[in-house]
Amino acid sequence: MYWDDLAYFVCLVEKQTLTACAEEMNVQHSTVARRIEHLEQTLGVNLFDRLGKRYALTIEGERLYHQAVEVKKEMVTFQRMAIDQNALQGEVVVSTPPVWANEVLIPALTDCRRQFPDIVVSLRGDVGMSNLHQREADIAIRTHRPTQEDLVIRTLGSSTYRFYAHKDYLNNTMHQQWQLIEFQANARVLAWSQTLIKQYAYTIAFSTNDLYMACHASRQKIGFALLPEFLAHQYPELTAIDPINRVPLTDLETHSSVDNYATAEPLQPEQLDTPSPIPLAQSYPLYLVMHPDVRRSARVRAVADWLIDCSNRLEGFA
Repeated sequence: MYWDDLAYFVCLVEKQTLTACAEEMNVQHSTVARRIEHLEQTLGVNLFDRLGKRYALTIEGERLYHQAVEVKKEMVTFQRMAIDQNALQGEVVVSTPPVWANEVLIPALTDCRRQFPDIVVSLRGDVGMSNLHQREADIAIRTHRPTQEDLVIRTLGSSTYRFYAHKDYLNNTMHQQWQLIEFQANARVLAWSQTLIKQYAYTIAFSTNDLYMACHASRQKIGFALLPEFLAHQYPELTAIDPINRVPLTDLETHSSVDNYATAEPLQPEQLDTPSPIPLAQSYPLYLVMHPDVRRSARVRAVADWLIDCSNRLEGFA
């Protein structure tokens, strides 16, 4: 039996169709069909019922699937151990929120290349948690702390969010007509915005699930938005505001609001249904996450140290 057949088996269970599995495995769908047929013949077991284009597990397939997942994990671990752990060369895959990749890591890549010319950093901009057990990424940077107990987790720091608007928008728009740009992708930030709308009768001018779109909409004077400081500071035309009293914040007031809220627990969606004081700024932690197996790799450790150094040098990040 070929061990790779198990990988095709697990993938087909999860994707359900030959086409989706082939795209995931980067092969032709005929290859997937051939590998599954070979596995069934080798085992002498019918693993799937063919229902049109869908492949549904048989009872026997269901029993073997869970064991196949564990075998696949062991094979991934074996592959990791077979890699030269002391070589500062090869690829390191880093899964990170897109805004962090663009604003923090890419500007610092020249320094990384200078230090480690034989390491290829592969950045994958996503907000979902990559499966570190199956090596979808070597390192993940996340805004939520993972719940898996076997992962290595380090807090990089915290990113402060506050309300920002274009200076011309503030000068040319009556404060009674201020409108909010809604960012939907972050549940905590969205709940914060919705509470402001509910308690202070704001209306939404624009809504998006992309942080860059929210930022650039505020730069186009569409309204004001909740943005991380490290992003807003890239654009001097944006200024911090107090949407409760509907006034811009001075530098002193901005610093004071960070002192007041930077160490506070972030508001959770379930806590925002009842009237409560709305903070002008909140800080959210950022986590560096690795599987313990890859931590032994010299190149992964080197990239992890570079990521930590990037966060230490970032303005508006504590």
